[in-house]
Amino acid sequence: MKSARLEPGILTIFRLFLVVQFILIVVNLIVHHARGYLEGHPEYIILVMGVYLLALFGYLSWPWLARKLGRYYLPIGLLLSTVFSLTAQNLFLTVPVSAASGSGEERTWQLFLFLSVPLVLTAWQYGFKSVVVYCLFVTVLDLVLIQFANADYAAQQQTYHRLLFIRFISFLMVGYVISHIMQQLRKERQALQEANQKLERLVGAIEQLTISRERNRVARELHDTLAHTLSGVAVQLEAVDSLWTSDRKQAHQILQHSLEATRDGLTETRKAIGALRATPLEDLGLCRALQDYAEATADRAGFRLTVELPARLEGLPVEVEQCFYRIGQEALENAARYADAKNVQVSLAQAGAGLRMRVQDDGIGFDPQASGPGPHFGLQGMRERAGVIHSKLEISSCPGKGTCISLDWQEGEPS
Repeated sequence: MKSARLEPGILTIFRLFLVVQFILIVVNLIVHHARGYLEGHPEYIILVMGVYLLALFGYLSWPWLARKLGRYYLPIGLLLSTVFSLTAQNLFLTVPVSAASGSGEERTWQLFLFLSVPLVLTAWQYGFKSVVVYCLFVTVLDLVLIQFANADYAAQQQTYHRLLFIRFISFLMVGYVISHIMQQLRKERQALQEANQKLERLVGAIEQLTISRERNRVARELHDTLAHTLSGVAVQLEAVDSLWTSDRKQAHQILQHSLEATRDGLTETRKAIGALRATPLEDLGLCRALQDYAEATADRAGFRLTVELPARLEGLPVEVEQCFYRIGQEALENAARYADAKNVQVSLAQAGAGLRMRVQDDGIGFDPQASGPGPHFGLQGMRERAGVIHSKLEISSCPGKGTCISLDWQEGEPS
């Protein structure tokens, strides 16, 4: 026997079989007694068989025995059931040939029914090798009992041997089919378990990737809100420090602007931390939010602004709108803070099944490949955002020739 782990439902079917077997035995005894085939009191036989089957039923319903006997628990139950079925048939249910014509065939079909369920359970749990052992055991034991209990065995040897052989071959065929089906089922179940394990590992990897991407997103949000504010305040405080001794009035005015910028930055930071989303998008939509931000930046930085935006955009995914807004915001901030630009152009248009944005200035430009202070951390955030929605980001700039940032997204790209 291979395993102590029983197939689900096998004990329930075994117990149900015992109940059905007892009912069939009782009906058989009553019918044979009514026809005069049996002598004595069949109720005593019924009582003995009932006690035996009840004890076997209790054996199959006792979890403690299953834990104690382990891998031998079910084989013992199958052995007891098989021995009981053969003994009951040969001692109490067999009708002599002189009493009923065709009794050999009747006996065979009765035993076929009583022995087929243990056969199915053996094939179900243990496989074809155990089926062969079961069939040999049943055939040999039944032959011994026939010789002991049947007075007509000598006269009907060929009939009994023929029926035993037919049953042996039939049991082998049935057992092979069931064991083959169970073998395939176990393979599929094992494959399913392995697929579930792979899925669990994949879910864990996706969870870690999601956490990593969300951390990067939080970093970008803090850069777009808190870092911008602190950077502006730092510049203004440096001006206050340089003017403190020479022009206190102007220093005081700059300090007031710094306080206002700090309060505004604190408000925006709280909003970003609370929602981690571009709030203007929810209220105004992408076009209006981008235009308002561009106009506010132009007023603050003093450059001339040209805006080309559609009246409205519909059907865009939220993550796409947020990406375009944040990249446009970063491009405008860089133009205002580092480019010293006089003119800035912002355009947004639908391009087929996608969306295209362009932010261009005539400022001092820079080398995108160079490292050092400047907008390079913001450019890294732009590239990360563009990668999230699988869009194409192009940054064109060189010293003295301005900067052009374009973002192109096409619907249907994997996200």
